[in-house]
Amino acid sequence: MRAIGVVSILAAVAAVAWGCGNAPGDRFASNAADAGPTAAFPDAGSSPIGTTSDAGDDSDASADAGPVRFDEPSIACADSVSDVYVPPSSLPAMSNATRGDVVRCAPDSTLAMADAQAAVVGAGVTGFTATSDVNIFRAAFRTYRGSGAEGMSSARVYLPTTPHESPLPVIVIGHGTTGMGASSAPSKDPSSLKDLALPWAALGYAVIAPDYAGLGTPGVQGYVDNHDTAYSLLDGARALRKMLPARAFTSKVVMAGHSQGGGGILSAQALAKTYGLDGELVAVAVFAPEWPSRLNSFGYVKMLQSPNDLTISTGISNNVVAAYREYAYFSNYVASSNGTDAFPSGQAAAEVSTMNALDEVGFGGYLQGTDPLIGEMFDPGFRTSLVSCLTGSGAGTSGCNAREAAYLSFLQQNILTADATGAKVLYVQGLADIVMTPAEEGACNVQKLQNDGVAPTVCVDAAGQHTDVTARNIGYGISWAQAVLAGATPPSCSSTSALPACNP
Repeated sequence: MRAIGVVSILAAVAAVAWGCGNAPGDRFASNAADAGPTAAFPDAGSSPIGTTSDAGDDSDASADAGPVRFDEPSIACADSVSDVYVPPSSLPAMSNATRGDVVRCAPDSTLAMADAQAAVVGAGVTGFTATSDVNIFRAAFRTYRGSGAEGMSSARVYLPTTPHESPLPVIVIGHGTTGMGASSAPSKDPSSLKDLALPWAALGYAVIAPDYAGLGTPGVQGYVDNHDTAYSLLDGARALRKMLPARAFTSKVVMAGHSQGGGGILSAQALAKTYGLDGELVAVAVFAPEWPSRLNSFGYVKMLQSPNDLTISTGISNNVVAAYREYAYFSNYVASSNGTDAFPSGQAAAEVSTMNALDEVGFGGYLQGTDPLIGEMFDPGFRTSLVSCLTGSGAGTSGCNAREAAYLSFLQQNILTADATGAKVLYVQGLADIVMTPAEEGACNVQKLQNDGVAPTVCVDAAGQHTDVTARNIGYGISWAQAVLAGATPPSCSSTSALPACNP
């Protein structure tokens, strides 16, 4: 498989050679313009949270105001990079109107076109030709958390000196798993997203890559919490619009994401209309997404029911996903002091400390060494009660306690229904992926999208691994999205490989 440079809509449409080698119901009772969300979990109440009437307009109402500058924010941007992660001491009350408000902004760095080119190619993207220098900023914006609480997400913002066109679409990037500790925020890592965000920016697009609320900013990120992550991404689109003049952008929004970010972006596709988006989400491109589309996603139910199996038998990521998600849920939906409720009491403090100190690979090794058997990963009462909830009918079932019934309710409501009339979807999956595996995750997610009425473009990379599937296929992803933006027929994936059958 190969990729070639994308420098125009015409080239994008023609460049097929970029080719890749429990229904939850509606959580929202209304779209009242100024009603903030109420806590949706652990009880299943509705939340009036968004408005769908705030889409942008492709027309330029200020044509006589001179050319738009895309290379620097039109808002004040003089914070230090360290202050970006600290909320201002006084902010207006949170409301729908304040979603996406940029409360911190700091200059970061500049990449000359040649340096951007070298960075993208160095990340494994072949055939790429940069067309713009890129100015990088760090910002923080307001958003809601999945629980209904207010939050703040930091982000890296990429602004081109030579725009691909004017006005531009809004581009939002969802990053993959980096860890749970504050130092894991991708915006703090100059080497991050060179295969996912930087290619767009170096081709002249304005890009925002949220860290997700609670990662680097106060709180705990809502790991694989579909609502929580989607809100950060949807409000990231608002934030980018607020950083530049209104006439800088069309109404169109494109999102692209890998792994955890891919799952968040599929969730944004499902929630864009009910949560509300400033503009229209027209295309989403996901690479090996980590999307909880059923209770046994990431082997979770199987782990709970197999306490005597070796932890190492769960692979290199499923144990990490389980621990991250449990910690995030109890921290965000119960109380910060309850974050360890699902962990064995004797090792809970050490586990959280290690979780926050290591990246996901290091933490996975720690779990396999500390808890050689799967059952040792869980508080015994939590595991046995949750198994009773799963095999029974939930709350009130013999052996199913209220705490675990609430967690099961969260897991069920976390399974979203994709929007059959929403953004077009590109799903890229590598057959050599041992993290988000093609049968257990890729094929089952595609089947879920199809059952929801979405007809995704599926591109299967026979040699793609979890770590390189984005670099190998970002060119095709950009070509595909550019065609959607232009109202043209997207190029076909050149791969002749196919996904295996779903193995749920």
